[in-house]
Amino acid sequence: MQRKILVGIGAAVSVLSIWTTSASGQVDPTTTTVPDVTTTTVAPDTTTTVDPGPTTTVTPSSTTIPQVDLPGEHVTVGTLELGATFKTETTSSCTATGSVAGGEVNIMKDTDGKIGAVYGKATLGATTSGLVVVELGPLPLAVGAFRTIGTCNQDVVGIGGYSATPTTAEFKGVGYGAFPNDYADSMSVKLDVSSTEAGGSLNLQSAYDFLATPRPTN
Repeated sequence: MQRKILVGIGAAVSVLSIWTTSASGQVDPTTTTVPDVTTTTVAPDTTTTVDPGPTTTVTPSSTTIPQVDLPGEHVTVGTLELGATFKTETTSSCTATGSVAGGEVNIMKDTDGKIGAVYGKATLGATTSGLVVVELGPLPLAVGAFRTIGTCNQDVVGIGGYSATPTTAEFKGVGYGAFPNDYADSMSVKLDVSSTEAGGSLNLQSAYDFLATPRPTN
């Protein structure tokens, strides 16, 4: 840029000299030479090298669930059936059923001595299930939620009718399946109890890990 300015000044001086000579009618023998000045500017090296330091791997912290005494009665012999049907994701409609012996299914009695709540975890054939059903006071209604993983895969929560005796509990309702992400036009839980022992039985850490297992995104 500086060179262009100097060349422009030289050209202007030459034109001015010719114009002055023509106006006076005389020829100026003097020749004006404008030296070609080249200026080179060297930019400073501004490159900065940053040492990233050692690579750090962050491991997610695990959640620890303390074990506490649980209420109710542990079902030592009985059968459980649960499942749901879906409005559009019909291929995910299924039912799991089997014995709860050796599992961790528990019941709590209401003031009338009937089963007022069911909670716990059990393996029903090739399906692992976790559930909770709680009656809504004196109303013949209950809220329920369950997860199944295996040959039957569902995560469902809903509300519906409820009936119970001291040894049976049955919930039928409608709800929503977080998996497979569809409306559940029917969901049900049925428990038949043959024998129990005092105190609830459920490994809370194992139950948490089961419930926290992520579903496939596809």
